[in-house]
Amino acid sequence: MSKQSPPGNAPDHASATLDASIIFATRDRAAQLHRTLAAYEALDTQGLRWELLVIDNASKDETPAVLQAATAHLPLTTLYVAEGGQNRARNAALEYLRGELVIFTDDDVIPDRNCLQAYVAAAARWPDEVIFGARIEPLFPPGTPDWMGNAAFQFGTTAFARYAPRIDEGVVKTHPYGPSFAVRSRALPGHRFPENLGPQAGSYAMGGEAAFLRGIAARGHRYIHVPSAHVQHVVRPEQICDGWLLQRARNKGRGQVYLPSRRKPASVHIQGVPLKLMLSVGRACARYHAARLFGSRRRRIEYAITYQLRLGHAIELRQKHIRQRQE
Repeated sequence: MSKQSPPGNAPDHASATLDASIIFATRDRAAQLHRTLAAYEALDTQGLRWELLVIDNASKDETPAVLQAATAHLPLTTLYVAEGGQNRARNAALEYLRGELVIFTDDDVIPDRNCLQAYVAAAARWPDEVIFGARIEPLFPPGTPDWMGNAAFQFGTTAFARYAPRIDEGVVKTHPYGPSFAVRSRALPGHRFPENLGPQAGSYAMGGEAAFLRGIAARGHRYIHVPSAHVQHVVRPEQICDGWLLQRARNKGRGQVYLPSRRKPASVHIQGVPLKLMLSVGRACARYHAARLFGSRRRRIEYAITYQLRLGHAIELRQKHIRQRQE
């Protein structure tokens, strides 16, 4: 039903045999997966040696059949990882990659026909750099409010992974986003995605890609934005609903606990939470409730997002404090 490279045959990242590897995990999204794989069949791959590695993260729908059918048209290898969690699945697959450039993406991301060529060409133009990020545009469902789909909606970067930090190709300060980024295989040894972060069953703290990329960048590497490597990130109808956006904001706040910060450490804490943050949560809560009474939907959501971001941050700090005391 699926192919898997045998253990013990992991490639040496210092001598990659292909130009590029594309990797993503999938779970119970057979219909979207079919659409995504069709886009990979349409890629311009002329002159390139490449592979596609898809990890089936314990799907219970028609995903295995969709993957099996795609092997007739794509240089596809599939792996099965029973333990849930996107980052666990990614880590399990890293040893099987054979590409000099490794492109990480998701099952709900549609690459432009020229995307792979653009990544490989950019890597050639920047031989000393190892981290590259595509231009990511959300593909919204019908009924999305204009203000939510507009680039001016600041939370759209977190909610929908919109990423276009500059118009032209070059160095940026903001790390690439999960729907599409590339890392040279020579930079991968010693780095793994944090398995306590990122998509998994239930509520989770965000930040897996950020922690992974910042760890690599800490060795003196820069982020290179490649706008010609263009992808569309499919936004599902439930992702424009208030409940999903607010949960996303709380997950984001929780994940901030595990990312490096240049802020001066707080001097006063209560149960592991800085007093300043607690006061900030209170003010954000008050503004949100005022907006519920007098504001538009946009205003309610924007204030609610701020509240949930700060609340999530405080909750995760409190839980971390409890865990440390129990150790």
